[in-house]
Amino acid sequence: MHPFLMILLGLAAGAGAGLLAGLIGIGGGIVVVPVVYYGLISSGLTADQSAHMAVATSLAAIMPAAIMSSLAHWRAGNTDLAFFREWGPGIAGGVVIAQLMAPHLRGSVLTGLFALFCLSVSVRFAVPDRFKPLCREPPDGRLCHLAGVGIGLVSGFAGVGGGILTNIVMSLCGMPMHKSIGRAAAAGVVVSLPAVIVAVILGPIGGRASSISWTIWMCIAPAQGAAAWGGAQLAQRATSNQLSRIFAGALAITGLVMLRSSFGS
Repeated sequence: MHPFLMILLGLAAGAGAGLLAGLIGIGGGIVVVPVVYYGLISSGLTADQSAHMAVATSLAAIMPAAIMSSLAHWRAGNTDLAFFREWGPGIAGGVVIAQLMAPHLRGSVLTGLFALFCLSVSVRFAVPDRFKPLCREPPDGRLCHLAGVGIGLVSGFAGVGGGILTNIVMSLCGMPMHKSIGRAAAAGVVVSLPAVIVAVILGPIGGRASSISWTIWMCIAPAQGAAAWGGAQLAQRATSNQLSRIFAGALAITGLVMLRSSFGS
């Protein structure tokens, strides 16, 4: 692939991923990972090399978007430091475990299961008025930490920012959609930071499987961060039902793309 075309694709993918990050709190890995993967394939890397590098690069690119989105939602009163304190350690721990295990696993089964989960849950968010929350508030204490580990594990394996699962958990537990999105955006920061640290440490040690493509990152991250701020502003103007249906569409697309990926891996 011509370098100029790769830059344009990176900018477009970053802008799309950033808009989703700000609007509904998801990291945008579902946009970034396929673009990076096929770009690396066209550059001569093997499918295995491209897949691992695409996931690592996506997790690294999530950081600026997650920070910008979190700040915007924090200013609107839709997230707080308590989320980082209560959920952060579990999510970060899960991401680190996934990053350490990912180079040794294909992960196609986990990806397929996560895809089916996204497709099934998307129905609930498409018609929010027909479903009641499973409980009155999100879990706390040990359940909170266990849920955080689960979010981190799946996010680390799939290359997504943690926002999808965080938004699902918070919404199903009765949290209003705007506040759920604010916490989902914050989860991106918790996921991305340890993922980048582990990837940088393992890059020279593990070689191809755990390295970040910083050239591609430079194309994606600035656009992703700028678009995330704009997406967060749009989220404040939308109703809860509108955001829920947008999230449902993102879940459905995520599920279909990841299901296709799991069959192809």
